[in-house]
Amino acid sequence: MSVLISMQSVILAAAILLLIASWRLYEKRRSFRNITSKLPTQFGLPFIGVTYKFFNLSKVYSTVSRGFDEIKSLTGCVWVTTTPIIITVEPEVIKHVTSSPEFLNKARDLYAHFNNGVINGLIVNPVNKWKPDRKAISPFLGHNNLMSFFPLFNDNAKNVKQKLIAMAGRGEQDVYGVIKAYGLQLSILTIMGTKIDEGSDKYKEVMNAFNILVHRMAQNSVYSSVGLGFLTLTPEYKKTLKYLRELVRDLIKENLSLKAESDEYEDGQQTLINLTLKAMEQGLFDANDVEIESFTMIAASYETSAIAVYSTIVLLAMHPEIQERAFEEVRSVFPDGITSVEYDDMKKFPYLDMVIAEALRLAPPIPYIGRQAINETELRPGVTIPKEMQVIMPIYELHRRKELWGPEAARFNPDNFLPENIAKRHPCAYMAFSKGPRNCIGFRYAELTLRVMLITLLRSLKFSTTFKYADIVFIPKVTLTYKEEPLLSIEVRA
Repeated sequence: MSVLISMQSVILAAAILLLIASWRLYEKRRSFRNITSKLPTQFGLPFIGVTYKFFNLSKVYSTVSRGFDEIKSLTGCVWVTTTPIIITVEPEVIKHVTSSPEFLNKARDLYAHFNNGVINGLIVNPVNKWKPDRKAISPFLGHNNLMSFFPLFNDNAKNVKQKLIAMAGRGEQDVYGVIKAYGLQLSILTIMGTKIDEGSDKYKEVMNAFNILVHRMAQNSVYSSVGLGFLTLTPEYKKTLKYLRELVRDLIKENLSLKAESDEYEDGQQTLINLTLKAMEQGLFDANDVEIESFTMIAASYETSAIAVYSTIVLLAMHPEIQERAFEEVRSVFPDGITSVEYDDMKKFPYLDMVIAEALRLAPPIPYIGRQAINETELRPGVTIPKEMQVIMPIYELHRRKELWGPEAARFNPDNFLPENIAKRHPCAYMAFSKGPRNCIGFRYAELTLRVMLITLLRSLKFSTTFKYADIVFIPKVTLTYKEEPLLSIEVRA
């Protein structure tokens, strides 16, 4: 009898809690009617919202695209669990959000998976910390400093080329693995001033740790949307985070021992670690800032650069006529082969620039970005949003909307970036590295390493694949990720 009464009490308590939660949700949704009445809105299920639509990672991008088709608008509101979020691919709204000082904070929920004590820093810092931190490390990405890195960019590209030459004639190969491995090596070298030799046990440990980190962060980004981010905090993930923190600390100690009395290298190069340590001496950073900013830059630079190089090569392998035209342009500049690619050479490849821009349109390294209102502010005329409301801008979808790119928006067509076609589009219809003052701080680093690498590889190698363009499936992780990475055949050009 007592068990029955106890069960009835539990059921009654649960019912009361459900009623209270339902009433609070109703009140919350009513409080946002000034927005939902002015923007097309998808409410989804009670307490869940539209989150259930995104659990299948293979269909996330098609789901987003369908969502915009359903609301028949380029800007709308969706409920993610019990939180309303603005989602937009409307260029004029994007221009306002990315340029307005009212949107300099990053979207809280979109970047929740970065708050792991290792890879946050500039990526997610609130505006009051982001501004001085960015100023402190911006000399690393200044023009003169990037110019001093060109010998390293060239050496890295040559190493990748030699590795791929050794793989030529052996059927379809994992090219992405090679690009990632050398990309990480270059990032650690330019950012920390330390070389970790490829093939060493330490190098394999570092690569494995980064792969685990990216995988767990991707899981966390999905689970956090429904309040289940703690499920990703596995012993393996915690062990990986600890290993990576210790790695960066060791690299900092190694750098300090080599550069105890100087802020610059003999050839004028300034690594990021030099600048962050200098900022610590000036009281701008503490020891934890030095670790986090160094690690964040390593992870961000190698991931975005590697996927950009790989995606461009994949698309060229799938479109041999475009690859040949790009090759002919490179050969016209370097008829006798390449000794080194210099900065002044960059302006000599207008068609390759179009190819790269088109590849980054279809495969943007960062597929979505988000901002958060610092105060109550206007989103667009007639629509005012409250403080801390989040605005998500899915770059992947923006770059493929037919309203912006025409009926063949999904086709790989470098002519999209002919000057006359660029002039017809809104400037914010394309934003491979974001826009505005809080754009990707390392975009110039990525652009230069990408171009040096592609020029070097295309001059000596020809790529092909049996993987069909129509079969590519992208899934959202920290950066854009292939569900199945196309393998490539390599041929050495005479």
